[in-house]
Amino acid sequence: MKGVDVVIAASTGGVIKREYIAQMAEDPIVFALSNPVPEIYPQEAKEAGARIVGTGRSDFPNQINNSLVFPGMFRGVLSVRARRITEELCITAAYTLARLADSRLSEDYIIPRMTEIHVFPEVATAVGMKAVDLGLARRLFTPDELYEHSARLIFGTHEKLRKLMELGYIS
Repeated sequence: MKGVDVVIAASTGGVIKREYIAQMAEDPIVFALSNPVPEIYPQEAKEAGARIVGTGRSDFPNQINNSLVFPGMFRGVLSVRARRITEELCITAAYTLARLADSRLSEDYIIPRMTEIHVFPEVATAVGMKAVDLGLARRLFTPDELYEHSARLIFGTHEKLRKLMELGYIS
């Protein structure tokens, strides 16, 4: 890790030492994605000199986790009945997440949070419309129609889950 700008680790907890971070380039970025115990805890990485830190955990800033992509990605491809999921669709999801984070971008906010459920229909719409553009969709929508369709399903499911938690059926 000596002299590198970015490290992306997805191995096992506790394997990155403070001294490794201290030897990285100026203002390094560290994604310690192992869960539940990251390769190095965010506070340790920051104290050692990391400028931006992400983990796979939702209780720390910058949760870098595929669960942020799945609700919108799958809703988009399922709604348009896409023939397959392509790299272009995955890249569209990534760019959409980046665009949605852009206005609030900071060292502790490089990607939307899982609790920002408005993100999911945005990703669904972008991915679904990209599938339409690529000729992969078997069901066509306008962007507004797809957003409304996705939002209704995603927010409806979220509301049902909230109600089940409120009633004590789910902790």
